[in-house]
Amino acid sequence: MLQAFHEVVRAMKQRWTTTEIISGKSDLSALNRMVRTIAASNLSSNDQQILEAAKIAEALATTMYTNIVKGAPFFRRLSRFDQSYFRAAREVEMEHYRLLKSATGTGTPIARFYFPQRMFVDAKVTLDTLVTLEEAFVAAYIVGVRDLSNDTLKVIAARIMGVESDHRTLGRVVAQEIDPRDGGPFDTLRGLAGEEPVEPPNNNAYERTYRLRDINDAVNALLPFIDRSAAQAAGFSLRPFQFEPFEPTLPSPFGGLDG
Repeated sequence: MLQAFHEVVRAMKQRWTTTEIISGKSDLSALNRMVRTIAASNLSSNDQQILEAAKIAEALATTMYTNIVKGAPFFRRLSRFDQSYFRAAREVEMEHYRLLKSATGTGTPIARFYFPQRMFVDAKVTLDTLVTLEEAFVAAYIVGVRDLSNDTLKVIAARIMGVESDHRTLGRVVAQEIDPRDGGPFDTLRGLAGEEPVEPPNNNAYERTYRLRDINDAVNALLPFIDRSAAQAAGFSLRPFQFEPFEPTLPSPFGGLDG
């Protein structure tokens, strides 16, 4: 049975060229095909609203991971394996953003973001925030699966949601591997449901919705991160972090749009 399965997998791998496998570059032809499919689907006003919110969320996520990788002191003391998780998360969040931007023809309407006090300095604050945001992203994409108007968009939302769920779980794994010099290891992290044990890291039987009723609820949950007045009211730092787009390199070519 397994041998037959592996033969099927080997046949599927032949769809990728050697160059794509070696470089890991995101497949532009797959991106262009997906963009054309979305463009032909006659987006409804609700589709556009959901995709606009998703662009903001992906730009926010990219900004978070960029600043963890480039400036968080605890990141330098992580194992090489754990560092690779954060680097890969940064690349794929940017890939999500690139798809959404290409599909809608415009970039994010918000490119300056706010974070809690001591974000990127305090490892606990950073991981709490990471889990909180990833949980919000998962719930928002579940809204998308339900409310988007066609199957193509629903499948895209589901595929992105699965990756955001990975990020949440891996953030909970890393919590117990934080160096004592950075206050670790952490036995709990605070997300949308409050403080929860990180063991087991994959503690959901079903992805949570946090009772988000529609995309407006999802945007409201992110307001302190995207609006200065809301950030001030939430006690966030008022230092803005600028979204800096880049050309993503996928961790694996088999995890791209044609995967």
